[in-house]
Amino acid sequence: MPALLRGAVWTLALAACSAVGAVSVGLLVCGARMSGVTLFSAPARGFISLIRGTPLLLQIFYIYYGLPELGIVMPAFVAGVLALSLNFGGYLAELFRGGIQSVDPGQRQAAMALGLGRLQAFALVVAPQAFRTILPALGNYATVLVKETSLVATISVLELMRTGELLASATFRVLLIYSLVALIYYTICTLIARLFVTAERRAAIPGSLAAELMGGSKDAILSRSLSTRSAAPAKSP
Repeated sequence: MPALLRGAVWTLALAACSAVGAVSVGLLVCGARMSGVTLFSAPARGFISLIRGTPLLLQIFYIYYGLPELGIVMPAFVAGVLALSLNFGGYLAELFRGGIQSVDPGQRQAAMALGLGRLQAFALVVAPQAFRTILPALGNYATVLVKETSLVATISVLELMRTGELLASATFRVLLIYSLVALIYYTICTLIARLFVTAERRAAIPGSLAAELMGGSKDAILSRSLSTRSAAPAKSP
């Protein structure tokens, strides 16, 4: 069990580093994708298409085993972080773009009409609304990222999956070891999911339907809906 816990720590470190890298890559690629400048948007579209069209495992092998032929050698942990960052960064770029485009362009125009600059309008008006929109999907990506770190075991990073594999081979208690590994993964992913649910509740606008759905009971929401209907004026014949 202590060995599995050490592996879990490496899994969390791998996921945390990869999450920071993925968000950075996603923001950069999203900015290039939406720049409207062909010199930037075309490579961004090509990068997203390449990431989506190839398996993550192949990308890990390409970075760790392929790049040394070009003289680029890196530790297994760094190679794993780089592969996960590039892979999830490609998906996050499209998620960020969708969140930004979901905000009514008229709000940015109104903010600029009030004297805000383009960057100020984006940071103060567009970005907060886009963040609320993409927050549930970000939670899903976070849990998927934790589980996908298990692929880095193929390049001998001693994270949770690789540690469990070695213990199972050494003790021949395969069912017990992999059950413990599954339990640890499940615990980590459940805690992350709960963290994002809390973040969604805090980010929801007070009084909105999203806030009621996140924080209110079903009976309270139903009673409010019925009272709203009863208060509505009847249609004239």
